[in-house]
Amino acid sequence: MSTKVFISWSGDLSKQLAEAIRNWIPGVLQFVKPYFTPDDIEKGAKWGSDISRELESSDIGLLCLTPDNTEKPWILFEAGALSKNFDASHVCTVLFNLEPTDLKGPLTSFQTTRFQQDEMKKLILTINNSAGDSKLDASVLNNVFEMWWPMLDENVKKILASAQNGTIDERRSDRDILEELLQLSRMNSSNVVHRSQHSRQAIVELVDNLSELQMMFRHSEGKLVYSIYKRLQSPIKRLCIESNIPDVYERFMMTQRDFTSDENREIQNNSLTNLSSAFMLSKQLGNKK
Repeated sequence: MSTKVFISWSGDLSKQLAEAIRNWIPGVLQFVKPYFTPDDIEKGAKWGSDISRELESSDIGLLCLTPDNTEKPWILFEAGALSKNFDASHVCTVLFNLEPTDLKGPLTSFQTTRFQQDEMKKLILTINNSAGDSKLDASVLNNVFEMWWPMLDENVKKILASAQNGTIDERRSDRDILEELLQLSRMNSSNVVHRSQHSRQAIVELVDNLSELQMMFRHSEGKLVYSIYKRLQSPIKRLCIESNIPDVYERFMMTQRDFTSDENREIQNNSLTNLSSAFMLSKQLGNKK
């Protein structure tokens, strides 16, 4: 079974470095299947479907960080998503020309890996240990890593040198940044709508199930069910109002009113029965006299 590694990036330099890692890891660990989205626009378009599914099915998350992208919206957005889906030990930041002390905010909560041979080896060890029965023995992993490391090291040095020489343009216009923030805002609003819809559906199912239970036990455990209904009235009212579904609360109250009517009828019937029994007993005693 393959181990899936979700590789996150933001910015052209980070993209090239992430792609280099994506191409290199399966050489060291052949059971690894990296996920890497090659385009920023595609990332924005697919976050609600493809990328979110890949994220949920991944075992490890890597964040490729450079001095230019530690505060970019995309990298922070995906960092937040990774933290919700993975244990902190399975999310690693890979630092290029950065030190752990350079990180701020949520990025400080993850394991840091500076792009150095010994630390990258520890990262590969972490990925290997998550593979279960597919993982390589320590001696084999060491030999394979030593064989493949020079290739990645040389490739990354070329990419970083090109960035320093100005070949890679990391500058972004204000319009690009605003459009990215707007896109993230829309995605977040969409997620809120979906959560709200799910919440409303859950409340409807809760009320319907309570009504069904009330019908099942109204004769055998009437007083207990009525007591439970009274306790649930306030929280269900609050949930329905907050979810803008007052009709569901009204349905809940109608069921309770019907139940109360049944209870009153039962009390009246019991009272009549008791009166009748008392009358008969009194009559019997009178006859004896």
